Amino acid sequence: MTTLLSACTLSVLLCATCAAQPAHRIHVSVQGDDAHSGTAAQPLATLRAARDAVRALKAEGLRGPVEVVVGEGVYHLAEPLVLEPDDSGTAEAPVTWRAAEGADVALSGGVPVTGWRQEGGLWAADVPEGLDFRLLRVGHRWATRARHPNFDPENPRTGGWLFADYGGKPWERGALNVGVSNVHNVGATLAWRIRAPAAGTYRMWLRYGHRMTDYGVPDMGGRTTMQVGDGEPILLENLPDTGGWNPSAWSLAAELPLAEGENLLAWVNRKGGGLYLDAFALTDDPEWDPSKAISAPAWWGAFRVQDPAEGRHVLIVQCEACETAEGPEIIVHRSTPPGTMHHMNFREGDLPAWQDVSGAEVHVFIAWGWVNAIVPVASIDHARRRIQFAEGHASQDVRMGNRYFIENVREALDAPGEWYLDRERGRVLHIPDNSRFPDVPVVAPVLDRLIVMQGDAETGRFVEHVHIEGFRFTDTNHAVTTDYYTPQDAALWLSAARHCEVRNCRFEWCGGYAVRLEQRSRECRLVRNDIRHMGQGGVIFVGNTADQARHCHVLGNTMQYLGLIYKHVAGVYGVQASDTRVAHNQIWDVPRYAISFKGHSDDRLSHRNVIEFNDLRRANLETNDTGIIETLGRERRDSGNVIRHNLLLDSVGMITSAEGEILTPYFSWGVYLDDYSSGTTVYGNIIARNVNGGGCIHAGRNNVFENNIMVEGRDHQFRCQPRDDFMQGNRFVNNIVVYSRPEAHLMFSWRDKRDMFAEVDRNVYFLRGHDLTALKSQVFPAGTWNDWREAGFDLNSVAADPLFLDPDNDDYRLHPDSPALPLGFQPIPVERIGPQGLEED
Repeated sequence: MTTLLSACTLSVLLCATCAAQPAHRIHVSVQGDDAHSGTAAQPLATLRAARDAVRALKAEGLRGPVEVVVGEGVYHLAEPLVLEPDDSGTAEAPVTWRAAEGADVALSGGVPVTGWRQEGGLWAADVPEGLDFRLLRVGHRWATRARHPNFDPENPRTGGWLFADYGGKPWERGALNVGVSNVHNVGATLAWRIRAPAAGTYRMWLRYGHRMTDYGVPDMGGRTTMQVGDGEPILLENLPDTGGWNPSAWSLAAELPLAEGENLLAWVNRKGGGLYLDAFALTDDPEWDPSKAISAPAWWGAFRVQDPAEGRHVLIVQCEACETAEGPEIIVHRSTPPGTMHHMNFREGDLPAWQDVSGAEVHVFIAWGWVNAIVPVASIDHARRRIQFAEGHASQDVRMGNRYFIENVREALDAPGEWYLDRERGRVLHIPDNSRFPDVPVVAPVLDRLIVMQGDAETGRFVEHVHIEGFRFTDTNHAVTTDYYTPQDAALWLSAARHCEVRNCRFEWCGGYAVRLEQRSRECRLVRNDIRHMGQGGVIFVGNTADQARHCHVLGNTMQYLGLIYKHVAGVYGVQASDTRVAHNQIWDVPRYAISFKGHSDDRLSHRNVIEFNDLRRANLETNDTGIIETLGRERRDSGNVIRHNLLLDSVGMITSAEGEILTPYFSWGVYLDDYSSGTTVYGNIIARNVNGGGCIHAGRNNVFENNIMVEGRDHQFRCQPRDDFMQGNRFVNNIVVYSRPEAHLMFSWRDKRDMFAEVDRNVYFLRGHDLTALKSQVFPAGTWNDWREAGFDLNSVAADPLFLDPDNDDYRLHPDSPALPLGFQPIPVERIGPQGLEED
């Protein structure tokens, strides 16, 4: 035993000696030479040579800590620096790569562009043969790739757009499951103008829904008519109750005589009674049946149609495409029609007749405007007003009104600040908007990553105990991806890395994210980095449940102006990640989420993540159906995620209508527990100025919203979206909710599902300037204040001013006499929110 203790003591002494000994330093300088020894007097020139020098030292038996000290200057990397398991350190002897004290050390993935000359109104410079790049930094910002319409610097988000047109026929504009409702009044009239391909008798199949049995009318047959032109009205028959008001059934209702060419169809409610009119199909094929020939619409509305017999015809008319709708109370539900990503249509006169569109790309917000796509152009057909996309870029669809612009067209090079790469002639063209040009640095980003820690998780060989400190990462390129929901380019990769740290670095003007973590990376830390002007986001975690990063920390970082290229990004995006701590960060000005963790299935989970003490502002500036903090829980299991003590201000939201009108603010929340997110604790957050409220539970269960302050939701203060019986057991307790618009819901729900809450109580509600308890309008899912309390909720809650200290300046601390305190509300430690609140060991 004595011998064993002596050995242990010796081991401890040896470790202490290793930890105390000074690091062996290898120096790198822009004036260095890779033939040098790497001392301060004889520095190396490249990071790769420094890596090889570290390997040589370790091969010679060095066991102490190592520092690679890089001197002032810009290092244009010819290839990424790849650090492998053999480049690892240990806990007692880490390997640190750092900028020299006080030095501005830039690691650039770009190639300087020099030798500028004037050619008419342009400047031109030659570039090396084969050099390809998608970005150009001129001075301290990206120039604008030649585009149409021109970028609008006065309105950078809402200006400079074109809007997609519909490529089909006018009567097809719309989608299944979207139609016309409230047509129950006698005399209600709808009209459509269609064009029949041939004369003949056409069967009319109507897709509809109704529950008129409740009103003593089990069949709406014989109560409405369809008239063709000046012909006699024809009764629509065989329209039995479908069991609900949502459209669900196809029924053969009539036969109509159509002339070849244009026909005006007029539907009239003759005897009264309700219908939801979705669509109708006209066919001269007696064997064609839409219940078999038309597929059920996908969740976004797309459907397939089986052709009729040869020589026969089918026309599908969307009821919401009616030319006129006359009568009281009628609601025409507008939709953007689903299509494909193989092509898109443009409005008359929107695109010039360019001679050459080779290399052109469309930047378009597809489908619902949640994401943007960058799609290469194959051709432009002006006669058909159609942009044909290159093969292999089909994903979702372009809908009428989606906003877009086209870039990388030589003939669109017409505005100050624009540039164009002439690949064929090997030169770049530029129209300066800077009076100092060409006496400013111009750099073409080429590399898509700068440092890669590349371990091998499958064999258990990790990159360990490597620290990166004080560098400025810049000038990385980005890929054109079809994965618009998770673009994943990054300047620094941690792949199968453990106990590694990135600290006090600056990332700017990079085409992707700053840092990407994957392949079972564990216990890595990203601390006090500054991340700004990024093409994608800040930090991204990727991987399925088996190989995702775990137990990593994102602490005290500052992020701003993200998503300059791809928009479905986040400051911190856990595509999948677990056991992550995201704390004390400042994330401002992002097109979508500030922070998001998603779970899609048991194979792709994001569980037990903690998001706390973050300062998050101005999110969702360019997308909609989103939150400043968002989670996804499609695995339908309690996640254990915790969202606490964050400041969330101004979730904005944006979409375009089918008519091409940009709508903002639009459809956004502070905290959005999306798609069955369950078992999430949302505690002690301050959430102000959101369209649909401070929080939303979308179909999930066992979530807790407690001790939060929610202020000034425009339309709602809190929202519930039950899909089915899964949504149960949620709690909303000890919160403070303050708003000013009496027409806004305090708590909104799609339906009054009482068991979606296990408890709602001990809250303070304050409607400025009004008596909330006296409102006769619906305030809660069950109705008024009294209706809600009679249903058993908020029995111990109060309607009173919570007495914030200075709400006009976003100071939501409470006066000592606040009525929230006796109910159990705990003061929120606002002094700890943001990077200044980070206390390190």
